[in-house]
Amino acid sequence: MHASTVTSAAPVAQLDPSRMAQLEQVLAKVTGRAQTILRELHDAQALFGGWLPGSALRRIAAYLRATRRRLRRHWSSTTCSAPTWSAAGSSAPASTARARCAAATRQVGRAQRTVGLCARLHHAGRCVTLEAVRCLGLCDRAPAALRNNVRHAPATADTLFDGSPAPAQLRIGGLVKVALTNVGVVDPTSLADYRAQGGMAALRKVLREMSPTQVIEHMKASKLVGRGGAAFPAGLKWEYAARNPRPRYVICNADESEPGAFKDRVLMDGDPFRVIEGLLIACYAVGAEHAFIYVRGEHRLGYERFSQAVEQLDQAGYLCGQSVDGPFACNIEVRRGAGAYVCGEETALMESIEGKRGFPRLRPPYPVEAGLWGHPTVINNVETLAKVPSIIMHGPIWYNALGTSESAGTKLFAVSGSVQRPGVYETPFGMTLRHLVYDLAGGLPEGRTIQGVLTGGAAGTFLTAEHLDVPLTFEHFRKVGGTIGAGTIMVFDDTVDMADVLARIGGFFAHESCGKCYPCQMGTQRQAEILARRAQGDRRREDLHDLQELAATMTDASICGLGQAAATAIVSAHTRWPMLFE
Repeated sequence: MHASTVTSAAPVAQLDPSRMAQLEQVLAKVTGRAQTILRELHDAQALFGGWLPGSALRRIAAYLRATRRRLRRHWSSTTCSAPTWSAAGSSAPASTARARCAAATRQVGRAQRTVGLCARLHHAGRCVTLEAVRCLGLCDRAPAALRNNVRHAPATADTLFDGSPAPAQLRIGGLVKVALTNVGVVDPTSLADYRAQGGMAALRKVLREMSPTQVIEHMKASKLVGRGGAAFPAGLKWEYAARNPRPRYVICNADESEPGAFKDRVLMDGDPFRVIEGLLIACYAVGAEHAFIYVRGEHRLGYERFSQAVEQLDQAGYLCGQSVDGPFACNIEVRRGAGAYVCGEETALMESIEGKRGFPRLRPPYPVEAGLWGHPTVINNVETLAKVPSIIMHGPIWYNALGTSESAGTKLFAVSGSVQRPGVYETPFGMTLRHLVYDLAGGLPEGRTIQGVLTGGAAGTFLTAEHLDVPLTFEHFRKVGGTIGAGTIMVFDDTVDMADVLARIGGFFAHESCGKCYPCQMGTQRQAEILARRAQGDRRREDLHDLQELAATMTDASICGLGQAAATAIVSAHTRWPMLFE
């Protein structure tokens, strides 16, 4: 995916006293001090047009009782697209543009587009600096750009600077829609519209007819497993947390930030009320009175949609009421991340919510035992929670009958790359990879053949054309060396340079490593260096041995899943295409 973030140069007037007065109003809303550092930085940066002058940075640091060094380090440890800092006394910010081309859609021509954009800006006398980001979650609409929190996809120089962005087109489909039922049907900003499609009926049923224990047993019988990649049974996770002392928390993980992954973005943008309804049901079952929705920083629209939805639900009385088990009350807080892939890991996500740097924790203890502030915490993916209302309304037997004995229900697949109709498709487990790629996603361009399919995202594994008739299930993919993961499917035709794809995967993990543990910090950097050098044609005899040794070390010794899976795609590529490593 080709993605750019563009912030136009702000006028000198933005440094007038009124801006600092508005900053004081932003800071006056602070309730949790250190726990809201990211929110204050986001709000202040938006106030000054995408940058932070020195005077504003000093004031924020003083108010939060933190040093400027700490603010910089905190932000840089939780973001892949840092803010533009300006020295005190500077009359105007440095305008910023960020660009990225990820593995899935290298064929969009990143270099040519970037050069063309630079030439256009230079000719027009625009003062803009191009800066790289990892991903904007718009892999189905590449090339993509972000300017002043406005998404442009597909992006051109004309739409970036001289026009409005093209209207977003939701490319969705599938045989049986459960999580996608309302996407494209309801107005995502209207609670009334959501209710007209049966929304909030599941929560009403739970509160009036079921005890928390019955809800948990319902979810266990459905065989729903996490849709964020780990595939842990959702009902068991709820049960483990409910066994532990109060207070308890529930977190919706909306920090989708891997190249090729955009299925959660579709749910956030298109049906936020459904996700929150599932979250409220989880809170009731677990006995949590406080919940968080942690949204990836680049998904500004999703953040706004969730915030609006929570406000409407609060005003309508859905966040408090009576149930068969007594009074029900839940406070939902929407938090915005800053683009760090590692914060998708559940313990790093909790550290960020607590106002700390986004570093993963050692486990055990697990979050269901000691999560947020040391209390039992359930963390579920956006797609997981979006499945809950339908399971409650139609029953667990209905849901698990949609899939296979070992892979129950439906799955959202984000398909991108060399296909005619990139998008999000929901299909019952058991359909073949061929059906997904050729029937739903439209197949490859005429005359092209499949070279490889990266399943499970950048941390996934490669399949080839001989695997097209393999059923899309956890059990069948395990047998052939594939990975379902979060449902990311990147298709590469015979024109794609796979050595370049591997180099970009290596670069992604090297950039996103938080640096807490040396095996990951040093291993991802060294892996990226070798792969980048080989992509340029400099291939050495010892490279394969070094890559295998790095893979073993990172897998065995890294603290979290980022380092443990950073070499998975590289090892898989060696299995499929040994000639790449000769």
